[in-house]
Amino acid sequence: LILSMKLRFLSIIVIDIVLLFIVGTLAWTQTFGWHRPYIDWDPDKLATYLVENGRSPEECWDLVVLDPFGPQAATLRAGCVYKMATLLSDSAICELLMPSNYGFRCIGDIWGSLIGDSNCHWYKDNAVRCFEGAALTPHIFDCSDPQQRAVSDECEHRYAFKEKDPALCESIVNPTLQSVCQTRIRVWEKYPELRSTIYFNDNIQ
Repeated sequence: LILSMKLRFLSIIVIDIVLLFIVGTLAWTQTFGWHRPYIDWDPDKLATYLVENGRSPEECWDLVVLDPFGPQAATLRAGCVYKMATLLSDSAICELLMPSNYGFRCIGDIWGSLIGDSNCHWYKDNAVRCFEGAALTPHIFDCSDPQQRAVSDECEHRYAFKEKDPALCESIVNPTLQSVCQTRIRVWEKYPELRSTIYFNDNIQ
């Protein structure tokens, strides 16, 4: 009888341990997925690690901060997302930071990095000005003219955004600018409360 009671007691303990393991595993995967938490990682180093290992930018939210006197966890996690977006030149990642000034800055920094490559920028009215050749001769393209619009990716971008049609972004040759174009339209559609802000005023559409 005593042996039977001991075996029953041990069985209950084993069952409890198994149940605790299952519950703990479910809680872990619910919080962190199938990876370890990133405890007190530098956000830039974490972003680089995630990029190099093909991980999702969503894992930036799994950064755990134990230092109560350092920067806030939310700030560091957002920094990780921003760094991943810039490392990959992928403005879609910036959407994880929206709606916020930091999210717009993220998109703007990726977009702005293209200016040196294209040497084009939005000018005024419905035009784009590009600086061509070694002498950087200015050339103004009228974006309302379909023939001129095909000359410059920025014209394609401007036209797509004016029409609020992400399908028109597909005509943009530069993949980074194409992503910026699609991202801006998605943000416009998703956050109507931001449409009257400086980020979407007539001067930068």
